Parts: sequence; structure tokens; C-alpha cells
Amino acid sequence: QEDGKTLVFDDGRVYEADVIILATGYMQSFPFLDDAIREEHRREAYKDVSSAPSSFLLKEDYLPAEHFITSKRRPRLSFIGFVRPNVGAIPPMSELQVMWWLCRMRGKVNMLESGSGILPSYMVLGSKYPYGVDYGNYMHRVAEDIGAAPTISCLAMNSLRPLRALFTYCMGQSHIPLFRLQGPFECRICWDVVVGELWDVCVKRGLAENFGLVAVCLMSLWMNLAACVLEIMWCLVTVRRPKFFTRSRQDINQ
Repeated sequence: QEDGKTLVFDDGRVYEADVIILATGYMQSFPFLDDAIREEHRREAYKDVSSAPSSFLLKEDYLPAEHFITSKRRPRLSFIGFVRPNVGAIPPMSELQVMWWLCRMRGKVNMLESGSGILPSYMVLGSKYPYGVDYGNYMHRVAEDIGAAPTISCLAMNSLRPLRALFTYCMGQSHIPLFRLQGPFECRICWDVVVGELWDVCVKRGLAENFGLVAVCLMSLWMNLAACVLEIMWCLVTVRRPKFFTRSRQDINQ
């Protein structure tokens, strides 16, 4: 209405409102960047993805190829907070991205090599939205590059409460303190957070929910073990080394 506060909908409903917020999302665009940089990111996307991008992706500016954070040619230019998790929150992902980027500029990132046309394992299935990633998978792959993903031996041997640490790691979400238990950003305070605050959150879920999560974890464990056995058998036949035993260091200084 003319008074600027009354809303009248087509079905006759009337509401008084002070503010109208149109939550329509956003399209990422970097018009302040040189066209050559944006074109470079576009070429990287076509090179790394075997199938053509969705029409939605074509309406946006592309992100660089290295975990959607930076590119090999311009490591000092980073894009923080643009990946879109299926679950979880963007702020902790952004913090880990900054940790990774700092190591990247120091030349201390050990990335897994991927073949041309192969999507990273953390990409969500389908083309619902571009740069959609599985939250936990993405966090661990990025952390592994800088040696910040905790190992079972680290959780069991370096904690005063190893069972709490193991349970929180397996049953909890991928919070930043878990990726500061070891590696370049190791912090002793984070051990207290893991076995204290994060442990309490897991316990408060209750017995039934935790039992269900344990069952899912055990099922996933057996599925992964079966996949490992099958890959080992195939590699014995083809005289190759299983890929899950290797982490080749890429030349990140070029």
C-alpha cells in the first residue's frame, strides 16, 4: 500500500511490515578482476570437469581450481568462503581455507594429484549447484594437504583422554579444533576443547542417536575396507601400487 508498511497478498491476506527482505540468494561475480584472470578460471573448470557445466554455473564467475581457493599461476590471490557445503557452516570452512592458503604461500602444501576430467571426491553428486561440497570430506581433504588432519595414533597417544578424543572425532562434526591438534597450527588448548566442549555436545545427543551413528560408522568402515581389499586385488593383477597408499607431492611453486 501507499503507506509503505501494509502488505496485501493476492489471496487477500494483509500484513503490517517494517522491512521486506528478499532472500533470493546471490550470483558470484568478480567484475573488479582482470578479464584474463576470470577467463583463466573458466578454462581450468572446463579442463578439470569432463562434463559440460550446468547452465546455472555459466551465469557465475568461476573459482580457481585448487580446492576453489587459489590457482597454481596466482597463489597470492585467494577466494575464501565461496564453497557451498551440503551441511555444516561456511565460517569454519573459511578458517581452514585460510590455514591452507597460508601454507600454500609458504610452499608447504602436499596436494594429491588428480587426473584430468576427474572431480574431487568431496564434490556433491549431481549439478544442483556449483561448488557444492560434502562438508566433512572437503574439510579433511584440505586439512590433509597441510598435515592437519588428525590420525588415530595422534588422537590415542597425545590426549590425556584418548577415548573421549576418538569418540568426539568419529561422532562429532568437522570443527576447527580437530584440525589444530597437529600440523602447522597445532594448539594445546584445542585438545581441551575436543575432550571438553565438543565431547559434551556429542554426549548430549543421547544414547539412541549415538548408537545409530556408531552403526553407520561401522557400516562405512566395512564398506571402505572391502573397497581397499578389492583395489589391492586389482593392483596385484595389474602390477600397480594402490592409490590410497600414496600422496605425491605436486610442484606447487610453478
